[in-house]
Amino acid sequence: MIRVIVILAALTSAFLMSASDAGRDSAASDPELSIECRMLPQTFYERQPVPMVVTLVSSTPDIALAEVRSAPSLTKGEFASVQKVSPAGSAYQEVSGGKTYYCFPLEAYMVTMSDKGKYEIAGGEYEIGVSFPAVVNDPFWGKRRTSVVKRFPVPVDKCKFNVKALPAPPPSVDFSGSVGKFTIETVVPRGDIFVNEEAVAVVVLRGTGMIAESTLPEYRNAFRNGLRLKSISESRDAAYDNGEMVSELRLECTFIPDVRDGVEIGEVSFCYFDPEAGEYRTARSAPVRIEVKSTTSKRESISI
Repeated sequence: MIRVIVILAALTSAFLMSASDAGRDSAASDPELSIECRMLPQTFYERQPVPMVVTLVSSTPDIALAEVRSAPSLTKGEFASVQKVSPAGSAYQEVSGGKTYYCFPLEAYMVTMSDKGKYEIAGGEYEIGVSFPAVVNDPFWGKRRTSVVKRFPVPVDKCKFNVKALPAPPPSVDFSGSVGKFTIETVVPRGDIFVNEEAVAVVVLRGTGMIAESTLPEYRNAFRNGLRLKSISESRDAAYDNGEMVSELRLECTFIPDVRDGVEIGEVSFCYFDPEAGEYRTARSAPVRIEVKSTTSKRESISI
């Protein structure tokens, strides 16, 4: 029994020494590793949603793991909103100084700021595991090719960005508080609409940017021409698509036509700030003509 333990101990020791030697050999070729908080653009407006992607930049594609030790944060102030995005994105390559680097998005967020100023993201550290090829002496099978994972603590590089104040809106503009680019339309589902009976129209506001909370398009004047608005219900959705925040607001409007002729849902409007153009704009829906039928058309014909 003692002899078996001694043999196993010797074999284990030999195996560990071989793996250790492989690890020491790989240390001579440690990769270049850095972690950046990438924000594009780096100068943007208040309330403008901007992607922030924590990205590992490596001289080798053989990344085995990435674990957060501490998260980066603002050195002053705070984000107005932070929404984590999953997945963070696909790996890609970039060339710098004539050398190819491999970029791995680790975490992604859509962020907004409420105050103008100069900001800096600092701190934070990740543990990165890199896979290295190795040859070990297996006690039963001899030399075998395998891999070993070596861990590296990698601090997050500092990231600076600027936030610009929104210009004052003109007196004629009823600013919604939303920053981005938006369109709006009114959709009436297919089906017959009868006088003095409830029907539904859906106002759809969508675009790239963030629709401010508790903000609705101006819809009240649209339901006055031969009809009256009974109630509305709203739903909101936002998603991350190809580096942009895509938002949608749907208003389901229940209305009742009072007459048969000349019934129309009028223009619905929404004022927003376009950060690319640097100006306030208004999205407007096209009016929708409503064909209203008499309730007598619902009666079944009777033959005598």
